[in-house]
Amino acid sequence: MRLHTLEMQAFGPFARPQRIDFERLASGGLFLLEGPTGAGKTTVLDAITFALYGGLAGEDAGEDRLHSHFAGPEVEPSVGMEFSVRGVRYRITRVPEHRRPKRRGQGFTTEAMRVHLERRDGPGWMSMSSNKAEVGDLIDQIMGLNRMQFTQVILLPQGEFARFLRSDDDARRAVLTKLFGTELYDQITAELDRRRAEAVRARQTADAEIAASVSAAAEAAGLDAPARAELIGMAAAARAAALRQISEDLAAALERSAAGLKRAEAAAKAARAADQHAARQAGLMARLATALAALRAHEATRRDHETRAARLDAARRAEPVRPLLAMLTDAEAAADRERAALRDLLEVDESAQAFAGQLACLLDADADDSLVRRAGKAAAERAEAGQREAAALEHLVAAEAALPGRAEVVDELKNFAAEAAQLVASLTGLREHLPGQISVTEAELAAARDAVAGLAVDQQRKAELTRLGAAARRLAHIEPHRAAAATRLQASVDEHQRLVDEHQQAMDERLAGLAAELAAGLADGSACPVCGSATHPAPAMPTAAAVTAESVAATRELRDKAAAARLGAEHEHTALDREAAELAAITAGHTVADVAKEAADVAERLAAAERAKTQERALAAQLAELRGEQEQLGERLRAAVAAEAEQRKEFEGTDAELAALRQRLTGESGDCGSVACRQRDLKAAADASRALSTTLDGLASALSSERKARRLASDEALARGFDGLDAARSAAMAPKRQSALDDEVARWSRELVAFQAAIEVPELVGLDPARAGEVEAAALRAAAGLAQAEEAEQRARALRDGHLLRTGRLGRRLAEVREAEQAASSLAAATEPVIHLAGLAKGMDGHRRVALTTYVLRHWFGQVVAAANVRLSVMSSGRYELRRSDEGDSRRQRAGLTLVVIDRHTGEERSPKSLSGGETFYTSLALALGLADVVKAEAGGVDTETLFIDEGFGSLDAETLDQVLGVIDELRDHGRAIGIVSHVTDLKDRISERLEVRRMPDGSSSLGVVA
Repeated sequence: MRLHTLEMQAFGPFARPQRIDFERLASGGLFLLEGPTGAGKTTVLDAITFALYGGLAGEDAGEDRLHSHFAGPEVEPSVGMEFSVRGVRYRITRVPEHRRPKRRGQGFTTEAMRVHLERRDGPGWMSMSSNKAEVGDLIDQIMGLNRMQFTQVILLPQGEFARFLRSDDDARRAVLTKLFGTELYDQITAELDRRRAEAVRARQTADAEIAASVSAAAEAAGLDAPARAELIGMAAAARAAALRQISEDLAAALERSAAGLKRAEAAAKAARAADQHAARQAGLMARLATALAALRAHEATRRDHETRAARLDAARRAEPVRPLLAMLTDAEAAADRERAALRDLLEVDESAQAFAGQLACLLDADADDSLVRRAGKAAAERAEAGQREAAALEHLVAAEAALPGRAEVVDELKNFAAEAAQLVASLTGLREHLPGQISVTEAELAAARDAVAGLAVDQQRKAELTRLGAAARRLAHIEPHRAAAATRLQASVDEHQRLVDEHQQAMDERLAGLAAELAAGLADGSACPVCGSATHPAPAMPTAAAVTAESVAATRELRDKAAAARLGAEHEHTALDREAAELAAITAGHTVADVAKEAADVAERLAAAERAKTQERALAAQLAELRGEQEQLGERLRAAVAAEAEQRKEFEGTDAELAALRQRLTGESGDCGSVACRQRDLKAAADASRALSTTLDGLASALSSERKARRLASDEALARGFDGLDAARSAAMAPKRQSALDDEVARWSRELVAFQAAIEVPELVGLDPARAGEVEAAALRAAAGLAQAEEAEQRARALRDGHLLRTGRLGRRLAEVREAEQAASSLAAATEPVIHLAGLAKGMDGHRRVALTTYVLRHWFGQVVAAANVRLSVMSSGRYELRRSDEGDSRRQRAGLTLVVIDRHTGEERSPKSLSGGETFYTSLALALGLADVVKAEAGGVDTETLFIDEGFGSLDAETLDQVLGVIDELRDHGRAIGIVSHVTDLKDRISERLEVRRMPDGSSSLGVVA
């Protein structure tokens, strides 16, 4: 991949838009990304990684670094990058998820991540995708690397590989698994292990099925629980022999129970025939006894039969009289109802009670119907006269009902007249008061406008005072910090100079004692590493003050740390001085107290102006309203005077009409108090007279009908032979009752014939009723014999059926046992390969017991170590070499991923943790470059045209730094661009092209290309 441009905005510490031209920066093949600690060097790498993959470069990087804290919430963060892969140019733009202010209302809303990938097509750009998942897949295809591989191959994080160098096997295994994608082998191992577990469970299930089928066969054979358990625990051959013996025993028992059943069936058949004969004889004897008893009971009811026959004959003679008697009964009831109605009317109606003495004779049973009819006619004439008098008062009743409403209208007209007079008085007073109120409002409005005139000037001054106050407070705050920083700077300079002297002294002493150190390794007959001689006549002797290489490295490390501390103190002091100068220019001699006093005065004036601004709008509206009201007041007063005169005139006329109506109604009401009451009394009297007339007419008609019906019924009764109406009425009977009585008489005769015929049937002839007890006892004895025989038959059949059922069930269960044993045998043969293969893949079986993933990782890690040693040999001047080891403190650590360092000076193996800071840096760098080479090859020969190496150069001395840079310089072959990320000052002199990261006064950062 070749980088061309990188643009970012509101990203990390870069609040303002930044653009990096990598074609200019990387024209020489090697460039430096430098700046103070925390300024944002790593953010550039984060931006590159985020543009491509939507994530950051470091594993521990937080997502809160995406949206710059120095940019406003309304500024959208974004990263855009142009790059080429295999000659094809691409452009990608990505906006991270961030919170922005809502477009409507208060608060914030979350904006989702957006991405757009384009490809150069001639002079323009062609869109490839804006879908986040699709762009992720396309980037993986274009780059040939996922994000994990990219950050290990393109971005070489020194801190990450120092951890990788010193980590244990488990941590190293996790990194290598992600880089080389050995999850596939883990998945294969997991899948084999899953299948092995399934096979084991299937075998266990098959064994359980055999045990269940054997238990079911033992239960079918009738064995108890201990016997079943013993049978299940037997070997297959012994169990088969035991089951055969059980089957043969059941077959013999079945044969014996079948013979017993045949004998019981023959005995039951004979008992059944004897029982049938005895039961038939007992049934005939019981039938004869029942028939004789029924005949005697029927003869006992003969007298009732004769009485019913006589009553039936009398009813048939009275049948022509019966309808006439019913007619007479209805007429008598109608007459009684009419007399009761007249009696009730005379008791309840007061107007009818006046005639009670005259009508008392009409209530007798022998009253004359013509007399009753004349009394009804007189009552009808009285009702007609009263109705005519009530109708004449109808219009006065309506006027009387409307009287309250007319009175309310008069009162309402009176109130309207009073309100009109009050309005006239109110408008007259307002016309006199309004001019003075307008003058007062005009004066108040002029005063408010004068106060508002200075608002803009005070607001501008307030903003200036805010800026001055912040600068004054900041200046007062940093003054003591600046003095303390100056003190720390001087102390760090002194400490650094002291440690430089100590390191130089240690180096001198080390060089002086190298001869003695080399002599300590000489042996007779072995060649001297300096002159090659096998004889050593005068080897140098060590002194008591000899300095070791470790001591020199320790003093160098202390010196470098002091140099870093000195550089940090210089940066801190410089930044504080620069900030103090900028703040002093802003404050221009103003103190915090001066600014606060003036700000209070301005705030008071602004508050008064704001209040006046609010009053100005209200007073202007009030003045316009008063002037409009003054213009309309004269017209409203004239209209009010005219309306008052009209209302008073209407009230006086309506009041006079109401008084005249009340006088007339009083005259027409009489003693009743009101016309409506008098009308109700007249109507009630007329209704009572009409009701009396109707009742008397009905009584007259009922008396006439009763007289006619009595005469007809009496004549017919005498003609049918009865002494009078009472005798005929007693004999009369309804048709249904006659029919029922006729059926009873006929049924008694029929039943007598049937009872006599039941005794004379052929099968009962010759039976002696006296022998009934003897016949019944014989039937009981036969039934008891049959019950005993059938019970014995049932017992024999149950025994035979039980043996038969058990034999069939046992046969089926034995077949199930054979099927389960055959299935288990087939399953064992089928699952043996997968169980064995899973053990091999998991490292549980086999000669070496190495898991599949571990085996693959050993292969890749061996290639990584071999590639790392090529560069480590150059960087360490041939002193160090890495070796993969299978040894470890525990079996878990003997996975073949352990690293040891071979020291060629001593010939001993060392732990990577024993290396010094500088040695750790270039060893981890060599390991990182070796891993990058292998990952690149594994990813299909990815062409890494751009490479970044992050930090760690400050721990190297000048000689080692030259060696490391020499290796890095070799990486520039074939047009590769190498970017070094460091704050080491010496690198500025060695690398001319660099990308400078600088802090701004507001705390944010900016970028600049120096080429």
